[in-house]
Amino acid sequence: MTDYRTHIVGVVGGSASGKGTVVTRLLDHYGARAAVLRMDDYYRPIGEVPRDGEGEPNFDVPGSLALDRLAADLDQLKAGRDLHIQSYTFNQPGVEPESLHIPAVPVVFLDGLFMLHDEGVRSRLDLSVLVHATPERRLARRMVRDQAERSLTPDIIQYQWDRHVRPGDLTYLEPVQHLADVVVANDPDVPIDLTPALTAIDTLLND
Repeated sequence: MTDYRTHIVGVVGGSASGKGTVVTRLLDHYGARAAVLRMDDYYRPIGEVPRDGEGEPNFDVPGSLALDRLAADLDQLKAGRDLHIQSYTFNQPGVEPESLHIPAVPVVFLDGLFMLHDEGVRSRLDLSVLVHATPERRLARRMVRDQAERSLTPDIIQYQWDRHVRPGDLTYLEPVQHLADVVVANDPDVPIDLTPALTAIDTLLND
């Protein structure tokens, strides 16, 4: 048994809003006391992902994720038990999934979409941090990221943005973003200020 309990801190925001950047800075700040669990690793196999009207897989709806399994894994962490899961490869040919170990440390950051929309996941969060960026900034970042990391063409990225990402924002994110405990603005003209998030997390850890 440990002498601490594991807290789950959700870091939520639209695609390419800067969640990963915020999580990286939080991990650097808390060091060995922190770990990250990424909702991307709970995407369903491509054959089980819902399709849009053109028959293309839509990863920007809650049904694309195994949210019940995620909720059960969050319970395991909160009970003080480490997780062992497989990474998601984004269907890239020749890319093998990695074995991931997520330790039940004092704070585990949950990085992803839909955690505020899904009550089963939301109810397991001890704190939620919303990373906000404008749609224009997010699309520009997604263009760069998805070409470099996911081998997608600009046409495919724009199609996904218009047909999947923005409709998903309007349906599953923006109506519930007021439920976030802390908001972090990712504005290109102003450095990211994590002070409110750090204060809230420190309060959790010191309870």
